[in-house]
Amino acid sequence: MRLIAALGICAVALPAWAQQQPPLPPPSIQVVGVATVSTKPDRATLVYWVTGEGKTADEASANLASKQKTIVDGLLGLLGPDTQLSSGEVSVMEVRSPKCDGPGNYNNRSRLSDGDCALLGFLATLQGTGQTPAVEKAGTAAGLAARLGARDARVSGFVLSNPAEAQRRATAAAIVNARSQAEAMAASAGVRLGPLLSLSDQNGRNELLVTGAFARAGLPPAPPAPPAPVAIPVSPRPLETQARVYAQFAIGR
Repeated sequence: MRLIAALGICAVALPAWAQQQPPLPPPSIQVVGVATVSTKPDRATLVYWVTGEGKTADEASANLASKQKTIVDGLLGLLGPDTQLSSGEVSVMEVRSPKCDGPGNYNNRSRLSDGDCALLGFLATLQGTGQTPAVEKAGTAAGLAARLGARDARVSGFVLSNPAEAQRRATAAAIVNARSQAEAMAASAGVRLGPLLSLSDQNGRNELLVTGAFARAGLPPAPPAPPAPVAIPVSPRPLETQARVYAQFAIGR
């Protein structure tokens, strides 16, 4: 009788325990959508260095300032007023004979300004940078800057003025890719694809990080372009913008 009673209790308790379990989540398909879009860059970045020499610090600084003005005027004349030029990392250094740095002068120890270490003059240097929408003239601008007194003038790269727009297009394409994958999986499994349940970007958020467009500052009218710079055609390759989204679709009945 005790055994029969115990079995009866178990028979009653088992359905009650089963009813307390959380219901299984509805069936769904989870996919990762990826896409890459190509966009032609619309801004070129220039970098150059200018050097001024002189017997005194003022003479070297004045020589540097004169060269920099000539270069800036020439670049604005060639590239137009929408070009943004800036400068930084200015230094004015004493110059001595290389013999002053010979054996025995370890760790740049202090030296008297006589003999091999006599002061010969001063060297002033400046780094200039710029961004221009005249992408096709960027190579010509580097050559012009060198002709006007810059050293190591170069086109350092190409960028997009509105990367957020390219990111939006990439994300839209990634969402289309995610749905296409989900539809193919549902068709192969013999089920109907239901509505979209959730969607997030590669940062795990439901919105994109929007980058502001490159700000433009007003500039005075540009001076006339210098005569006949050597043309160096530039044709940058498109820049690629990637996006990744995580999507979950319901499975229809």
